[in-house]
Amino acid sequence: KPLTLRFDVSTTPTFMKEVKVKVPMDRSYEETEETAGGAATNVVKTKTLKAVRRVTEFHYDVKIEWSLSVYSGTSVDERTVLMSNKSSSVIVKQAKESSRLRISPQSYELPLTWLLKQVNLDDMASQFKVDTSRESTKTPRRNDDVDEAIVFSGRLSSWIGQIHTGLYGSLAQIEGQHDPALEKDRRSSYTSDLSCQDDSTFNPILPLMEDRSEPSGNSEDKVVPGCMIKIELQSHEDSTDRNVLLSSSDLTKLTNEHARSLQEGLETCARAFDASEYVVTTTAEIELGAVLRNLRSLSIQYEETMNYVESMMERQLVAAIGKRLTQDDLQTYVRYHDARLLSPAPKPFSLSIRRPEHYPTGLISIETVDDKNDCIHSHSRQVNVGSTLNVALNSATQVQLSGNQYLHGWMNHRFGEDKKNHRLVARARQFSAFILVIGTMVDGTTLGPDDAIIVQNKDELLIPLLLEEIPTAREFKDAIKSLSPEQQRFAQSYRSMQLSSSMFGLCVVQIKPQLESLLGLPADALDKEMKLTQDLMKLFIEYQVPSDLLSYNGHSESAALEDKIGNVKANVKAVVDVVELQKEQQLKDERAKSDMDLAMMMRCDGNMRCSGRAKSDMATMGMERGGSYTRCSGGITSWKGKQRLPTENVTSQSRMRGCAPRQQLPVFLYSDGADDCDSFSLGDYDVASAGTISIGESIEEAQEYECAAPGSESQRNVGGKVTTSSRSDRGDSVTQQGVDFTLIPKKLDQSVEKRGDAASLHSTTIKTSSNWTRNRQANLLSKPKRHGLDADEIRKEKAKAFDLLDALSRSGSLAIAHSELHVVVAMTHCFEKDLMGTVIRDNVNPIEKLEGSTLLLASAVHGVPAEELVLSE
Repeated sequence: KPLTLRFDVSTTPTFMKEVKVKVPMDRSYEETEETAGGAATNVVKTKTLKAVRRVTEFHYDVKIEWSLSVYSGTSVDERTVLMSNKSSSVIVKQAKESSRLRISPQSYELPLTWLLKQVNLDDMASQFKVDTSRESTKTPRRNDDVDEAIVFSGRLSSWIGQIHTGLYGSLAQIEGQHDPALEKDRRSSYTSDLSCQDDSTFNPILPLMEDRSEPSGNSEDKVVPGCMIKIELQSHEDSTDRNVLLSSSDLTKLTNEHARSLQEGLETCARAFDASEYVVTTTAEIELGAVLRNLRSLSIQYEETMNYVESMMERQLVAAIGKRLTQDDLQTYVRYHDARLLSPAPKPFSLSIRRPEHYPTGLISIETVDDKNDCIHSHSRQVNVGSTLNVALNSATQVQLSGNQYLHGWMNHRFGEDKKNHRLVARARQFSAFILVIGTMVDGTTLGPDDAIIVQNKDELLIPLLLEEIPTAREFKDAIKSLSPEQQRFAQSYRSMQLSSSMFGLCVVQIKPQLESLLGLPADALDKEMKLTQDLMKLFIEYQVPSDLLSYNGHSESAALEDKIGNVKANVKAVVDVVELQKEQQLKDERAKSDMDLAMMMRCDGNMRCSGRAKSDMATMGMERGGSYTRCSGGITSWKGKQRLPTENVTSQSRMRGCAPRQQLPVFLYSDGADDCDSFSLGDYDVASAGTISIGESIEEAQEYECAAPGSESQRNVGGKVTTSSRSDRGDSVTQQGVDFTLIPKKLDQSVEKRGDAASLHSTTIKTSSNWTRNRQANLLSKPKRHGLDADEIRKEKAKAFDLLDALSRSGSLAIAHSELHVVVAMTHCFEKDLMGTVIRDNVNPIEKLEGSTLLLASAVHGVPAEELVLSE
């Protein structure tokens, strides 16, 4: 049966009597008395009288009763009293109130079942032992047996705290109520702090071990003279463990010293107790307090001793290595270890963008955001040779990319809550450009583009990455096992989508070689044509000029390279001339319209006062108060006012799906040098910042969209996300022959579930943040400036990139050969504690765990058994 230790305490106050007491005051006075006895014999007597006040005292008889007992099972009424005390004292108060003298019966219990299990009652020997065969046993401190001991130690300390509050706190409260009127009847102040008692008791719980090669039989059986307690140790099967423990003789000496010092401490407390300083407290409470304080000291010392053993192991590890290791130190070793373990070894994810025998156009990498900005390392393999990747620009246009495809496996690790931040970095060389498309793999042959941007002319693009860990298969099954079948099927379907969408895709399109293919030029024809390349990109991006108007249209394919380039330059110049002509014509139209608007608005009399309608028109135009200008026949030559008139705010129409952009120019007024000018003032009318007149402003182009015929190749959706065509439109032949990227996470999930540490390895999705940073030079001589891209600017950059992709592919009819697809599958090995905590507290070697996880991921990436990837010694 379970055994329970119980402490009961209660007080009962009883009113005894009411007493009137005279209390002397600090004031006094003299009284003179003269006795008649003749003229010469009169006697004068003087008396000094002291003032007093009358105080009513109320006397209470307070009975205090407490007991320490033990009972078995639920037989509380049959408990055995181990220690008890009953006392009665008189408390004097100056107010008739007894509620604070009463303690309602309180009981505090401590289960002793665990403690008794650790003692062999037949020979009273300790049988506490750490079971090292359990899987949960990790270190001398981290195991179930020691954890249970520390739990009991905590309960003991809490139980002592309850008694301290219930008994000694109440005694202090009652002592404080004693307030007699006369100073001589008062006692010194009482404190309930047990630390004021004697603290010389020896604590036998010490982190002591002995280094003995052979057990000493003589010391085990040696009798300690005058011992009160004898310690017997049970035999151990493992003699090595037995040799490091203290002998029975030594343990007996320690235990007896503790008993002797405790007895001496109790006697010291009894001698030091002065009953005149207390009213209700007796020697029994003082001795009980000393015993409880010693028990609490033993409880605290045990936990501190076990923690000391653990900290000692940590100090030994730090001394052996020479430093306290961090997550970065482990990352350094893992890369060192993988390079000697695997073939092929993981390589830095820093990819050079280049054509064979050419200087690199730029590079892309995934870096850790810290002081070093190191690239991550990944397992890489080229896959699906000769296959085609589809990228949907909109619902009507798909671009086909026939370049190389690569699969990368990234093994990330996390210790505790220390998560590393990562970012995607794209850099371009001077006079070079490429298109970066970012998304997730929809299936084996389709990339769903989430973002796209043109990187050119020493741009440096920094894109923060968001890593999200997906629950493991075991965690997922544990979470849904109590759900209904319908709910389980829903969760399983969504998890399948999560795993499939965890394939992070990066697609790089080189612009120059694709321009050469688009324009019918030989390879490397545009390598040194920097201005021509820039003009072509501007025409494609800003004006959406069809490529047929710019490509080589000569009759001889064997013409010289200079002739072909000259033909393309002539075509480009012709289109540019048309654009400039359209600009000039639009400027003239807008100038005439503006002059007409001004003439209608400025209806003035001989005194240059405007009519009411003119005032209304100028107010509508938002002209600035107090401004003036000189009006010429050809326009406006000068303007004087508080601020210059702003550019007309020409807004583009909302972009519609399947609409192609055309150009609209803002109003622009200028002087053509005419001499017939009139000067006039705008008086008290304002021109606001949203006005429609611009003076001295450069022309800025704005776009509005003009719909083409439904289903035509020129349709494209330049904003927002796009959808992909159905699987039946693309066919599955390539996917069946090559690697289906979307199946790799599912295979990894199944492989992880079969491992013993499946709860630590998580599939991880990678997404881009909505706040990008771009370092760009305004020109060759200026320094790069950092500029942040918000979500709206990112959408605009995506629209530009899609416009250029549409032009380079002739709206999907021309495959893009000079491209690369890099698909990243990421997994994160999670450890609950930091690195030192994992090694010391969990007794786990993270190198071995990461080695197994790395082999599993490398096997999935390279498509071969893990044994074939290990280097032979």
